[in-house]
Amino acid sequence: MTENTEIAAKKTVLFCPLDWGLGHIARDLPLIKEFSKHGHRVIVAASQTLIDWLEKEFPQVETTLFEGPDIRYTKNSALFLKMIFILPHLFRWLIKEKNITSVLVEKYHPDLIVSDNRYGARHYSVYSVIITHQLMLKMPLLLRWAEYPVYLLIKRLIRPFRECWVPDFEKEHSLAGDLVHKYPLPKNARLIGSLSRFDDPELPVDISKRPAPKSLLAIISGPEPQRSLLEEKLKNILNNYPGEICIVRGTDIKSAEVKKTTQNMKIYNHLQTPYLLKKIKESDVIISRPGYSTIMDMYTLKKSILMIPTPGQTEQEYLAKHHHNNLHKLLNIKHINTFDNLPHPLPPKVLNNISATKNFREVLKELY
Repeated sequence: MTENTEIAAKKTVLFCPLDWGLGHIARDLPLIKEFSKHGHRVIVAASQTLIDWLEKEFPQVETTLFEGPDIRYTKNSALFLKMIFILPHLFRWLIKEKNITSVLVEKYHPDLIVSDNRYGARHYSVYSVIITHQLMLKMPLLLRWAEYPVYLLIKRLIRPFRECWVPDFEKEHSLAGDLVHKYPLPKNARLIGSLSRFDDPELPVDISKRPAPKSLLAIISGPEPQRSLLEEKLKNILNNYPGEICIVRGTDIKSAEVKKTTQNMKIYNHLQTPYLLKKIKESDVIISRPGYSTIMDMYTLKKSILMIPTPGQTEQEYLAKHHHNNLHKLLNIKHINTFDNLPHPLPPKVLNNISATKNFREVLKELY
């Protein structure tokens, strides 16, 4: 299977997304749907949490269990130090992933493996692709010297894959900034443009309806305990907020239970993509973590957000600074005690991206 080679028969595609929140599986959804739409058999090997989410979003897809390392955030900003200490554990998981992938290959006989940030999810006998925007890692100031050596390590981990699909544009139009373009792209890397689960022509969207004034949506899903800490902080800030409030907690994928804490506040455990899209379109103010999948989602929907990076998550802190006052605004939650201090998001921009980067559908056509 090489570039510009047409697949004559329908093939089996094995997806292996990393479980670090829902970001990886969410951005893989348009790829999964595109392969399925063209009649290929798609099997998603993932953690039970991601399987539960996918079965709600795209129930016709096949799934199989492929657990990963359990990584929890800290209550303070010492996350990066914690990650250094668990590196040996992560490298042991790399070996485990290779072994598990071998078992999956024996069971399903895939023609293509698509790994999202799982460096061990590849096989020597199968055309293997890795999806990542993390071609380098942003380091704390005192470890900034280590960024280039870590880039070389990531480049080495990517090398065994036949292709590396990078969900971003050329440098002048980049959403990821330094994460993709600070150092030279690996030789097997291909820019495939933005990946968003909202990039789906079949999703119903009422573009005629304008957001209600001061309507506010807070999307606070993510690893604990930082998710809960942010939820409690926002509840206190938004007390007596004059507009309608919707908080999506991301705590129970199987239930969209609604709780009302005040007359104008609704709290959802989880919202499936069509309902979340409706809330995003109807909201005047959106507060969210600046995870890269969220950045791509808002680029697709042409929406501006107030960004609250996870403390110690250097990638989110960088992305927030990279996009501040361009498409979005960085919100320092420590300095916000009441809704009166909330800045208003930037007005929506019409993004006419003239990048020469091929979008993911064009890349996939080369594999059909």
